[in-house]
Amino acid sequence: MTKKTILACFAHPDDELGCIGTLANHAKNGDRVVIAWTTSGEMASFFEGMSFDEVKEIREKQGKEIGKIIGSNVETIFLGYGDTEVIPTRENAIKMAKIIAKIKPDAVISWGFNNRHPDHRGTVQLLYDAMTYARIPRITNPDPPHRPPFHIPMFLYYEKISPLRTVYVDISETYPQVEKAFKLYADFYGWSVKDWIHVRRRTDGMDCGVKFAEKFNVFSRYEPYSSLLPINNDE
Repeated sequence: MTKKTILACFAHPDDELGCIGTLANHAKNGDRVVIAWTTSGEMASFFEGMSFDEVKEIREKQGKEIGKIIGSNVETIFLGYGDTEVIPTRENAIKMAKIIAKIKPDAVISWGFNNRHPDHRGTVQLLYDAMTYARIPRITNPDPPHRPPFHIPMFLYYEKISPLRTVYVDISETYPQVEKAFKLYADFYGWSVKDWIHVRRRTDGMDCGVKFAEKFNVFSRYEPYSSLLPINNDE
């Protein structure tokens, strides 16, 4: 079976928690997994009184630790757009397109288009625009463009108001890694989320006939997206 490259791209460290099991599935199967953050989360109010450099150091370390939890060969990248500065301009989209051309993902995971946080919306919009720009040699030069035979499908965090198709990913085997990833952040920030995590993943699992699942909206112009992730039934 041909190995895939999965790019998960979010705005801030801890945004990736909604797809830990999915990424761990791919890492376990020998696929290439890349997690990128458009910012280092340096504006987070939890760190009031600390310098931006101090916050970046802490949060980037957390992101790298998450990568290790998912799989020993998972790549982590911080893109340096600046917290609260992820704006879908042409310049920023071209910067993202160069990243897409280097990584050459078969599928992308990110936030949905309707999220209230500007950085979250900005990130997914930049990805969407960049996947087209990454097809243009004059933009990606000196790297070759990324022109897959089908447009790259996007798996977006589930939004109830989204008109896009709903899909589920069975994470029953990698659920312990989901718990471990959440614990890393929960212990640091003092979150009380263990029961919520269990109930949410278990409920989504029951909806599609497995023990634990993660839930996405899929944005794709073509059907072959189903070969990229172990999809269960639609909602």
